Amino acid sequence: MAKTYAAFYLPPEEKEVKLPDQKNVDRTANSLSGTLKNLSEIKSLVDVKEMAKNIDLQSTTEFTQRYAVGALTKIINGEAVTNKTMLDSLFNTYAPALNAGLAQTGFNSLVEMRNAAQAGNGKINVANFVQGFSNGLSIIQSATESVDYSKYGEEIPIDVVNNIDYTYNNGAATQKIEEYDFSPEDYISDLEPTKLQIKANVKNENAELWSVNDFNNKLVDIMANKTPITVRIGKSIYENCIIITYAPKVISIYYFEFTADLLFNHKSNVNSYNTKQGRIMNMNRTRGDFGNFNYNIASSEVYKGIIS
Repeated sequence: MAKTYAAFYLPPEEKEVKLPDQKNVDRTANSLSGTLKNLSEIKSLVDVKEMAKNIDLQSTTEFTQRYAVGALTKIINGEAVTNKTMLDSLFNTYAPALNAGLAQTGFNSLVEMRNAAQAGNGKINVANFVQGFSNGLSIIQSATESVDYSKYGEEIPIDVVNNIDYTYNNGAATQKIEEYDFSPEDYISDLEPTKLQIKANVKNENAELWSVNDFNNKLVDIMANKTPITVRIGKSIYENCIIITYAPKVISIYYFEFTADLLFNHKSNVNSYNTKQGRIMNMNRTRGDFGNFNYNIASSEVYKGIIS
């Protein structure tokens, strides 16, 4: 998938994002640390905890992970891995990572490496193998985290973002308060959802009007259904945004301009976090955070703490 400067992402089908199981990670890290305790030259080359985390993330089940770690332990100890389940668990489950670090291990193929592990004939350089496997795990995990935006759904690319405006607003009552001892919090509400206005251009390389209409119709359908979307601007990713206005203007058959106003929860600035693919804002929000996204543009007035 091409990485455009900016994009809208239409909601995908529910897809579980796997997180490391800390119990498995700790067990694997302890096992590897114990095995490597007398091999200080290897311990200095790899981050055992990071390796254990990647082993867990790239495994299919706890069962296969245990067998794979068992095979790995035997290889580190210079023992033959005669158990077929152990061999399969390591070389089938972690084939991408092993292949990514293959050159570092000195083998020409995974088959050759597997045969050496099964024979236990001393042809495996343990230091090179562990470092190559660890680096391969990191390469695969980094690729998964940094280049895959598919979890956000169908990408609608935006070629050029001309302008971005943020509007922060506190709702306040307009009635006059006669009391002398009033406090601002009595009639000023909490910070409302942040408004994000994007002005951008989209090229239409196919020079077909239906292509422009398809782009617009998808966004209008999203608006009509009050469906939250994800917006990426550079490496800033805003999850769970609602489009409240969308105004496209066709300049020619080759490109068009649009202005879109979106709302997202103001707490995103506090709860954002960095990943290898960018900074994620508004993550793990649910429909309840916005009152089921049923926005009242003329917000309810707050008078002396009473919502009317």
